[in-house]
Amino acid sequence: MGNGPCRTSGLRGPPGLGYSGNVLVSTGDKFIEKEAIEALLDGFVKQQADMALLTVPKTEATAHSMGRVFVDPGGQALDIIEAADRRRQTVADTLRGQLDQGAAITSASLQKLLATHFPNPKKQQRAVPELLELADDDNGSAVAPHTLRELLDSPRYRLTVDGQSYSTEQIEQECEDTNPSLYLYRADLFYKSVAMLDNNNAQKEYYITDTVRFLGCQRDRDGNRTYRVRAVSLDNPDCIQGFNSPDELLVIQDYVRRKKVAPEAEARVVQQPKLAPSQYATVREWLERIDPSRPDTKRWFLQIYGHHDDLHTEKSKDLTKVLNCYGEQFGFDEKVCIVRAPGRINLMGRHVDHRGGWTNFLAIARETVAVAGLRNDDTVQAVNAQPEKFSPVSFRVSELMGRFAWSDWLNFVNSDWVRDLIYRTAGDWGNYLKAAMLRLQHAYHDVKVRGMNVAVIGNVPMAAGLSSSSTLVVATLQAAIALNNFELTSQQFIDMCGEGEWFVGSRGGAGDHAAIYLGQRGKIAHVGYHPFQLYDVFDAPKDYQVVVANSHIQAAKSSGARDQFNSRVAAYNLGLALLKQRAPEYRNTIEHLRDVAPATLGCSSSDIYRLLLKVPQTMTRQEFREFLSAEHHDLIESSFATHADPKTYHPRGVLLFGIAEILRARKCVELLKQGHVEAFGDLMRISHDGDRVSSRDPDGSVHPLADPCTDDYLQRLIDDLRSEDPQRVQRAQLDRQAGYYACSTQEIDGMVDSLSGVSGVAGAQIAGAGLGGCIMILARKESVPEVCQTLERGYYRPADLKPAVIPCVAVEGAGLAEFD
Repeated sequence: MGNGPCRTSGLRGPPGLGYSGNVLVSTGDKFIEKEAIEALLDGFVKQQADMALLTVPKTEATAHSMGRVFVDPGGQALDIIEAADRRRQTVADTLRGQLDQGAAITSASLQKLLATHFPNPKKQQRAVPELLELADDDNGSAVAPHTLRELLDSPRYRLTVDGQSYSTEQIEQECEDTNPSLYLYRADLFYKSVAMLDNNNAQKEYYITDTVRFLGCQRDRDGNRTYRVRAVSLDNPDCIQGFNSPDELLVIQDYVRRKKVAPEAEARVVQQPKLAPSQYATVREWLERIDPSRPDTKRWFLQIYGHHDDLHTEKSKDLTKVLNCYGEQFGFDEKVCIVRAPGRINLMGRHVDHRGGWTNFLAIARETVAVAGLRNDDTVQAVNAQPEKFSPVSFRVSELMGRFAWSDWLNFVNSDWVRDLIYRTAGDWGNYLKAAMLRLQHAYHDVKVRGMNVAVIGNVPMAAGLSSSSTLVVATLQAAIALNNFELTSQQFIDMCGEGEWFVGSRGGAGDHAAIYLGQRGKIAHVGYHPFQLYDVFDAPKDYQVVVANSHIQAAKSSGARDQFNSRVAAYNLGLALLKQRAPEYRNTIEHLRDVAPATLGCSSSDIYRLLLKVPQTMTRQEFREFLSAEHHDLIESSFATHADPKTYHPRGVLLFGIAEILRARKCVELLKQGHVEAFGDLMRISHDGDRVSSRDPDGSVHPLADPCTDDYLQRLIDDLRSEDPQRVQRAQLDRQAGYYACSTQEIDGMVDSLSGVSGVAGAQIAGAGLGGCIMILARKESVPEVCQTLERGYYRPADLKPAVIPCVAVEGAGLAEFD
């Protein structure tokens, strides 16, 4: 079955065949190299296609015969315009032009025009019967203009793609590639589209190519494309050749002979990145473009960073430095793309993205920039513009994949081999590059992910809670996807980043990666998880400044701190499992921790506290194994496998923190939108109390903070809600409970406490996952100098530390650099 006539009766209603795999379709008169099929499969998988078709460049031999593939700017293949339809449109275009110029059209001139484009009388009769009838006049009399124009306005003589009319000249301009007739379908869509075929075309034949139009142009009720129909382009048109004559067979024979005689000249299929010239250029060309005074470059800097000239100058210097770093290592004539991935601040919604909660984040101007060029093998070679801090990285994806448990990413990252590797290379920045590349290869194990040469520069403070490691994962994955021609939705990309970072040992969610990827300049994004969804984007408070202050206490996820992070996640997992086991009436309603809420369960806040009383305040590993039923065995062992035994878990306090934080993360949106910044600051204080590990007396003495979530504490909350005292009722509301997550440090707590009396400070709390890193402060802009002075006097100077207070600029999220 191919481009010519085909019988479809045997393919209508095929469910009886019982075949549900993918369907490869071509014609019987084709010489097809294996590289062509491999490339089609590669594109089908990478682009998440429902249908894919191979395309090749126009050649002298095929310029007038093969169908033109029409692809919209979004990459959707919409139609294949056959040669006969193009010739008919050329006739119509010519006649319209003559009519518009007032030229007299006679039956004789019409006969001549038709013979020029359709020499075969039978093809004339099939393609243009109405025009042929007008031309059938031996006297050569004039054709009535209104009759001709009425005919040319009919659908047959108007070539349309997705509802828009095109001339033949426009089709030739829009369609860069031709159709060599090799297709891959999901089986159900193959059956469906073939059943829709008809012969309403110039040749009066059934074309398999029409399935592209049927599937590609179909939309749902919201106007979105129903199916993903993708063109997979090859640079080498000889990989698939048709033979309809002895001459064409001789051409193929000569091609095969030349390959055997000169194997070094073998025509290989090398798919190049499908990036625009504004996104993909040589290092030299990029260096010429990096000048903020150039109009196109200036527009890009404004779009990403806003009106901050000093920041534009700084970023221009960074881009120049990292491009020179790449050029010196890999070559200035190599084609590359540039990816930037900003750090992030999550204003509210900490530790709950992996619980199905919400985050409220903004992307900041501290960022990682990667320059990446495609390799022909699967090796990744990376250098850093700060070689004194970061050694070169080199690894082969296939070598690491040789140890893979293909069926399950979690099994792989939990394997002894991976844990040993991370232990031996703790703190190695290359592990985050491996995380991105391995997760991508695992997700697309039917295709080979090609490697990259990479140069990196960044100014996100490491282990400071601003997601420096996650910016590396995002930048690496985005570069690999762009250069390898993968297509992922935002949700797929963000989930892949979050799961990829499990490779380095952490078991967090994808909140950091969502913030890095989806941030908008001057905006706060409200994002939910499980499933991922961008719920809202709104302006950051204009009179306030988000300020970050670095404690200089590092909390690297790849060192001992990882055990503490993962022990909290285990407390979440096993605590919720125990709660559901002991409250079977809610078992089917509770899927994620966010479901433990009055609105979801149809209960009161007091009932939530009573549920938490069913979960012990502290537990050991042995107690989890004893209390949880056998069905939880795998959950128990996989949760414990991520970290060393802390001896004591605090499941109740962790659950209460998460339940309350999820509610705070939703409530804060309206507070900020309505300008109630001080009320939002109060929620910041409560949220930090959930991570607090120390308290201070008025005389300045410091005491460790014990887990407050006792039975008596919960019973007091229940009693407060039952009272009619407004203050007690307000104080006992769920969103005002700190819980006990305890991922702060004594130093961080001291920094937060020192700002409590500074005028204009709405709130302060730990930033990031904790155990060191930064605090974030929301303060009136005029109060920022006092914030800096207070931290210098109260924290940095006494500890003999360099002040590191960063007023944050909210910038665009991660993406490819793009300017001419």
